[in-house]
Amino acid sequence: MRFAWNLVCAAVLFGLIMAGSTPAVAEGRAVRLNGDAPPHRIWHRLVMPGHTVRLDVPKGYTASVDGEPVGRRWVAPEAPGHHSLRVVDKTGETVQQVALFVLVPSASIDDRGYLEGYRIGRYPRNTPKGFIRLGRNDLNIRISPSFRIGQFICKQQPGHFPKFLLVGGANVHRLEVLLAGLRKEGVTKAKNFFVMSGFRTPYYNAAIGSARLSRHMYGDASDIYVDVDPRDGVMDDLNGDGAVTKADADFLYDFAERLFAARPDVEPGGLGSYAANAVHGPFLHSDGRGSKARWGR
Repeated sequence: MRFAWNLVCAAVLFGLIMAGSTPAVAEGRAVRLNGDAPPHRIWHRLVMPGHTVRLDVPKGYTASVDGEPVGRRWVAPEAPGHHSLRVVDKTGETVQQVALFVLVPSASIDDRGYLEGYRIGRYPRNTPKGFIRLGRNDLNIRISPSFRIGQFICKQQPGHFPKFLLVGGANVHRLEVLLAGLRKEGVTKAKNFFVMSGFRTPYYNAAIGSARLSRHMYGDASDIYVDVDPRDGVMDDLNGDGAVTKADADFLYDFAERLFAARPDVEPGGLGSYAANAVHGPFLHSDGRGSKARWGR
């Protein structure tokens, strides 16, 4: 069964309204937000200011946002920020946590291409409707069981806050599925991936000479590698040949290809295998663009 993520990918392309919303069915979750069940017990949603999130919670379960009980609807405030949705079952056990990010409308970008001093630049097409706004204390917000929002920020202006970015649930789900598969097969004991590149502003994307319509600008792509054995800033020797080379990125690529093909809940997307160069080691590109794309292998 395919995710209802085609709709979300379209939202990324034509403006994020409820970006971060994901598949209709995943892991047997009983809680639904605007009709979709989050794919993991810990998840995230992106919401435009003033928009409503409809909550479908099983009888006997209770939901709260920032500790305040909510009914079947939650209306996002006008101010951008982060809110915490929690759903507990009849026994009081937390069954669902969702980070609700109320976006800053892209209409707030000034004539120079900046948001609060953070350089966004100009999108060549399909400008998103809004962006997540992060303060210094927001980087550790969990967006899935294994990943935190701070892993996906753009590398530009490292000391500047607030930062602005997007994250796409389709790609985060791909990362979770890939990580779980590698752990299950005993390839690694890594608790997450090193995200070498997540979101990129159009300004930064152009500055590094990346593709004009890179999926990184829409928050649904990431460049990753496994780095735990040893933790040394480069890909681990995943294929066990005694060297860290592009063959390890190829190993990760092939593993992901086989795994995703067997998982109908994984939305089609991109995979790319990259060799090391003067500034980085080998890595895998993954994105949740909604259609199949392959390169580098």
